[in-house]
Amino acid sequence: MQPAPRIANRRLLIIDDNPAIHEDFRKILVPETVPAHASGIEEDEAAIFGDAPPTSGAAGEVFEVDSASQGQEGLDLIRKALEEKRPYTMAFVDVRMPPGWDGIETTRQIWAICPDLQVVICTAYSDYSWNEMQVQIKPRDRLLILKKPFDTVEVLQLANALTEKWRLQQEFKGLMNDLEARVQLRTKELESSMEEAVRSREKERQSFESLRHEMEERGRLEKRFREQAALLDKTTDAIVVSDLDHRITYWNKGAERVYGWTAEEVIGRRAPELLYREFTTFESAVASIIKTSEWTGEIKQVTRAGAKLLVEARWTLLRNSAGQPQGILAINTDITEKKKLEQQFLRAQRMDSIGTLAGGIAHDLNNALTPILMSVELLKLREKDPKGMTVLSTIDNSAKRGAGMVRQLLTFASGLEGKQVVVQVGHLLKEIEKIANETFLKTIQVSSNVPADLWTVQGDPTQLHQVLLNLCVNARDAMPGGGRLSLSACNLVMDEKYVGLNGEGNPGPYVVIQVKDTGTGMPPEVIERIFEPFFTTKELGKGTGLGLSTSLGIIKSHHGFLHVDSTPGAGTRFLVYLPAQAVSAPVAEACPPAELPRGNGELVLVVDDEADVRQVVQQILEAFGYWVLLAADGSEALAMYTSRRDEIAVVLTDMMMPVMDGPATIQALKSLDPQIRIIAASGLSTSSNAAKATRAGVNHFIAKPYTTHTLLQSLNTVLQAEPALPA
Repeated sequence: MQPAPRIANRRLLIIDDNPAIHEDFRKILVPETVPAHASGIEEDEAAIFGDAPPTSGAAGEVFEVDSASQGQEGLDLIRKALEEKRPYTMAFVDVRMPPGWDGIETTRQIWAICPDLQVVICTAYSDYSWNEMQVQIKPRDRLLILKKPFDTVEVLQLANALTEKWRLQQEFKGLMNDLEARVQLRTKELESSMEEAVRSREKERQSFESLRHEMEERGRLEKRFREQAALLDKTTDAIVVSDLDHRITYWNKGAERVYGWTAEEVIGRRAPELLYREFTTFESAVASIIKTSEWTGEIKQVTRAGAKLLVEARWTLLRNSAGQPQGILAINTDITEKKKLEQQFLRAQRMDSIGTLAGGIAHDLNNALTPILMSVELLKLREKDPKGMTVLSTIDNSAKRGAGMVRQLLTFASGLEGKQVVVQVGHLLKEIEKIANETFLKTIQVSSNVPADLWTVQGDPTQLHQVLLNLCVNARDAMPGGGRLSLSACNLVMDEKYVGLNGEGNPGPYVVIQVKDTGTGMPPEVIERIFEPFFTTKELGKGTGLGLSTSLGIIKSHHGFLHVDSTPGAGTRFLVYLPAQAVSAPVAEACPPAELPRGNGELVLVVDDEADVRQVVQQILEAFGYWVLLAADGSEALAMYTSRRDEIAVVLTDMMMPVMDGPATIQALKSLDPQIRIIAASGLSTSSNAAKATRAGVNHFIAKPYTTHTLLQSLNTVLQAEPALPA
């Protein structure tokens, strides 16, 4: 029997409404020169079958590429190619092609007339998820996704692999049709020969010879089939064939790479025993195959090493010549890493949303805290009663703590760096102890032990406060029935040997903070994951999974590290190591309050959309010798400045306002008077807002919530500076 003729077809179709995409594909698929023997698959096939590689010239084979701008036009080209007996092997189809069909409808129309065509959906943004595409397009084994912008190597690999796949399918169909025809023909001949053998020994001999020739021919066909099947080993997918008892009869090289077992180790063994730990989905898939002859979906499997896999499965029921089921063909694609990347992408989107929300919350809270801080300072000037001063100090400290929490919110959401100062860890622990005793259940005993000679650390007190509070809240949640929470700290000098044994840190002085509870504890498998973002063991709605990951990030930003010890049923201990300054914290001496600078009757135009901010700023400035004009937005400020520009000495404007925002207001005021003095303020105290003010021509920026001292000092500095000369 002669080998099946080689089908040479490298026709591709590009369907995209963007002509530039057509040109990009042509540059990739139809280069000016192509190295000889460009197809590694053809060389492999030549080695297997003994055929000489194609000799199309030194330049090798290239693709024949046609283009269409709409799905209907592409369908017409495919129909024409079929009529001319020159079909396309594959098509790259854009997912969005207004105003005509989208990529999904185009693919459905194409497969209605040309079911063998391989399709690659190209997209930069899709109206459909992968699962929706799977539901709408059947069968799915000829559909791939290509993300824009294209990678040249990926496009070439797809084009070569899918073109070769189409060719092999056509040759395989021809071989199978030929085999079936020959088997049917020989079967009839055998039947005739057996009838003749009854009547004649000669005919019996002829039947025997005919049978021998048939077996030889069948052996040659089976050998040819095995050689063709060897090409399937080049695919990265796991291809597995099993009988109806799920005993494996075929296992390709892709399956060896995915699962870790060799074909010799698995042939004859039952697939469920090797690949599954949970059988519900498997049994449901098998039932679906028996009923509908195919099943597609995602299913969890395991490797030889016990690693968990998520595979995209495409299973088909195999039937014998009588139409009876005889086995299952499974093509499994490992999508474990793909799913991880999708989850990371969704987490990144979630973090972006949190950052946007945090920015809006920070702006509104800072606007709310500004009048509180300034009103407290104004009341302090009038209050003479010590008890009243104590209450005002408490309000002032709480408002400043709230401002610090807002800064920390921006630090977490936007990656802003906190302010680094000398921090007395003992004070933080005492404050955390006080908060815990006031807010935690009375069944939880909270205590602290801080030595008097504890060293100081350099860091952001608000961030470190958040770390300790996160650890204490987790300890509280681990003791629903009560227990003991112990806070302590000590000095530690780490030498080279200690660092080597510990595996983290650098030689030098450290402050070690211990947070220990007597709660439920954690098993090792949970400890391994507690610092992963969004991982939580708490019930839905009671934990975000961000507390410990945020705490670890803060500790690392302070050049420290974190250790955890835990035993189920015996409690948990967290040790926070922070680089220290090897000196004890000095006792702070009370300093007399600095005298605040006063005005000399200058007129200040205050522009802010928050009425409370305008009113309290007006009261502060008037109390310190200034006259004040108020404007609720930029347009109102322009009208006031136009009528009283000779009287106004300085403008204090918010950066974020409706109607006309701060940068637009500053630009308009600068056009009226290039020498105008302006101070910019914003409740979103980020470097980007300060940069916006600088670009608008303002060199003085104060962040909300600002204090009376900050406001008066800024006004004094601006008024004493020489006005800017016009350009």
